[in-house]
Amino acid sequence: MKNLSLIINGVLAIAVAILFYQVHSLKNVATGSSSNGGTEKSEVKPLVVSNTTLADSKIAYVNTDSINEHYQYIADFTKVIRNKKASLESQMQSMTAKFQSEYEAFQQSAQAGVAPQSELQKQQASLERQQQELANKELQMQNLGIELEEKNMELNKSVKDYLQKINNGRFDYILSYSDLMPTILLTNPKLDITTEVLKGINEEYNTKKKK
Repeated sequence: MKNLSLIINGVLAIAVAILFYQVHSLKNVATGSSSNGGTEKSEVKPLVVSNTTLADSKIAYVNTDSINEHYQYIADFTKVIRNKKASLESQMQSMTAKFQSEYEAFQQSAQAGVAPQSELQKQQASLERQQQELANKELQMQNLGIELEEKNMELNKSVKDYLQKINNGRFDYILSYSDLMPTILLTNPKLDITTEVLKGINEEYNTKKKK
């Protein structure tokens, strides 16, 4: 159970940092080359994306670190998950202490040989029932990881849906940027639409909460 708690702690820590998946990634398009009998230099053809050159593409990016920090959806469900985890840990600690105490008492009674067989059977049944309850709590703790994955999928979908709604042809690519996990090494702040996106997704989420 201690190892399980450490795993859940790790999952929660990572989830808060990278709950937001990449919104969209720029695909690599290989350049073509041709040669004529080995006498001419190979000709490098321009990258073509949707019948236009990459240089003509309209690109923006969203800072996912800011999304993680300021999107109210993330703050709310992270709080819920942490509260569930804390409650389960408290219950498991109490149940484990009770089980250990009753198990020691059962062993002492059995070794002393003074307790009636019916009483020993009753104690054994109680211990088996407590073991099952502990196993159920452990399963609930493991299910928190599944719940986090589901929330991540919902988060990813909600942001992508919002970007599709507001884009209307404004951009050919909307990339994700993160200082924690940098896949883009240099950005132009003029292309940053994070503030606009954060304002919109928080407004939509708060509207849904009120319904």
